[in-house]
Order: sequence, then C-alpha cells, then structure tokens
Amino acid sequence: MHARTPLVLVLSCLAAPASAQYTIPWHTIDGGGGTSSGGGYTLSGTIGQADAGGVLTGGAYTLVGGFWAGFTEPCPADFDGNGVANVNDLLAFLGAFRTQDASADFDGSGVVNVNDLLGFLGAFRAGC
Repeated sequence: MHARTPLVLVLSCLAAPASAQYTIPWHTIDGGGGTSSGGGYTLSGTIGQADAGGVLTGGAYTLVGGFWAGFTEPCPADFDGNGVANVNDLLAFLGAFRTQDASADFDGSGVVNVNDLLGFLGAFRAGC
C-alpha cells in the first residue's frame, strides 16, 4: 500500500458527511381546544400554535400563525381597526365619545368621560 492511501481514505470519510442533505419535516399538532371567554372576549381554537400561512385580524388584534411568529402590539389609536391611525380614527372616536357609545370607553373603566378623551388623544398623538 502506498503511504498516501491512509490519508486519502481519512479525507474521503470526512468529506462524505459534509455533502449529506438534511431535511426538516413539517408537522403540526392540532386538536382539542374549544371556546374560552371572559369579559367581552371569546377565543375559539385548538391547542398549540396556529398553522403558518397568513395573518388573521379582527378589530385591533392580529394573530400571525406559524412557529416563532412576531408579536405585534395593537395600536390603541387605530379606533376603526383598519391597521392605520389617521384622521378617520379621530373622527370615529369623537363621534362615539359624543354619543357616549361604550366603544369610546378608552380606559376600560366602564364609564365614558373626559379621561377616555384625554387617553385617546394621547395615543393618537403618539401614533402607531
């Protein structure tokens, strides 16, 4: 046997694993769940995280499916829930405040008063 043969064999053994192709299979665990509610909120779903594939929105809330999804704070100044805080939100809040609509209870105290107006104006000024 030639003196270089053991070196060639060792190098070829080290190179083989480096060229292997690895895969990560995609699986989800779904099932169970049900409906939970408290206060004015209801959550219906399954155990585990939502599957990847899109963004679910409703009002000021957003759910991003998939693993390690980013968390997005709802924007308090987005009164109409369209994802943008602008003059339409200000006008909608002022209309609800004028009529004492419960949706204008910005601080969640159960009463629509000047504290709600000041809180919303502060959030609107801060933007999203």
